[in-house]
Amino acid sequence: MRLLSLDYDPVYGDEVIRSSFLGDISVFDFDVVIWDPAASFSRYVSIYRAYYRGLPALAEHQSVQIKADARRRSTEFAEFVNSGRTLIVVVQPPQQCYVDTGEKEFSGTGKGRITTRMVVRFNLLSAIPLAGATFSRASGTRITYEGDGPIVRLLRKYKEYVRYSAVIANIAATSIAIVTGTDRIVGAIKRFKCGGYLILLPRVDFPMFDLRVSQAEDEGEKEALDDAEDSAEWLDLASEFQMDLLAAVSQLGGVMTASRPAWVERFATKRQRELHNGVLEQQKQIESARERLAELQQEEEAALARDQLYLGTGRSLELEVKAVLELLGGVVTEPEPGRDDWRVTFPEGDAVVEVKGVVKTAAEQHAAQLEKWVSGALMETGQAPKGILVVNAWREKPIDERTDRSFPDQMLPYSVTRNHCLVTGLQLFVMRAEVEADANRAVDARGALLRTAGPLEGYDDWQSIIQETKVDD
Repeated sequence: MRLLSLDYDPVYGDEVIRSSFLGDISVFDFDVVIWDPAASFSRYVSIYRAYYRGLPALAEHQSVQIKADARRRSTEFAEFVNSGRTLIVVVQPPQQCYVDTGEKEFSGTGKGRITTRMVVRFNLLSAIPLAGATFSRASGTRITYEGDGPIVRLLRKYKEYVRYSAVIANIAATSIAIVTGTDRIVGAIKRFKCGGYLILLPRVDFPMFDLRVSQAEDEGEKEALDDAEDSAEWLDLASEFQMDLLAAVSQLGGVMTASRPAWVERFATKRQRELHNGVLEQQKQIESARERLAELQQEEEAALARDQLYLGTGRSLELEVKAVLELLGGVVTEPEPGRDDWRVTFPEGDAVVEVKGVVKTAAEQHAAQLEKWVSGALMETGQAPKGILVVNAWREKPIDERTDRSFPDQMLPYSVTRNHCLVTGLQLFVMRAEVEADANRAVDARGALLRTAGPLEGYDDWQSIIQETKVDD
């Protein structure tokens, strides 16, 4: 019996293939598919930090992917069970997020213009081929099993390990498990006309044991465990459960096996050849689309990295400052060990640059550190370079709320008398955008940095480059 696991673990055996909900492996090569929606959902949202109304808010490309994958798998699942085979789904609470619809609305004019991204709530459980069913979060261990049959007997056998994570309502299927003392369904079976089955199972959690402890007890080396990495393995009970589950499915009659010996590959009808060629062509298109998607994702990551000029600190901020200096025509050298400054050679002269990302304002100590680099360069070369202090101030505040000064009055006399140019990361962000739009503006930008003593003036119109986006239900 061929089993496909879509993000479900543990599974064992040579006849078992592990894949993911977002993977390309089709369900149609298998007799039984088992799917864990919660594990699949985590693949889409785990790397994102954005939330909206308490739910993950996916980026545009991730929104496209999860919706496309859900449509594809939903169609596959429906055809799969209607072809006489069995789909097993671990019952989980709603796997919800907000996804980008690809539509935008515009309001306001000029600098006050607002671009609104339209988003909607999306539930990955919509891929289950069971119209009208709803899932609600609830957890517990007190379960009553209803009726008889191989699946019910299976759950009773392993009842010690069965947990429910959600309850099901409005379900057009036969209940096999309910919360004890209620009519709240936590497990069900639906048989389709063609003989296929949809089985909704509550979670089965088997205990794990630590291999390190087991081995150390045998070898008398418990003291060696402190620095070892954690390593755990499912008990054999999980493997036994898998065999019993497949045996129960077989007893249901929910497995349709087809005989296709190797020699049959030599023969095909015209229609089969046409379909096979069509499948190959679609696979090529999918691969091409995935390659293009990967390219666009890389480009997006590079574009998002630019935001570190007004978000970042440390190395990520420093590298973006370096990129701007090079765009302006500067030759930037890496600092020597123990130094934090960039040394820059512009056509009009040399400069040293100190970069800081801070949660409040710049401080006199930052200017003092910059002056130390200036003095060091003067001693080495005999010429004093221009000192440029780049500070990403108020970096934890939204940019539209950064109304306080980035360079306080008390540090200005020190910096002005030493001819330091004080510039914010956000100003460099604007400067880069202007130079990228018109390369001839690099000369003016360099001149502004090299001439200014004190806070840099201009390059403050970030609203012309960064538009506020709002999301609605």
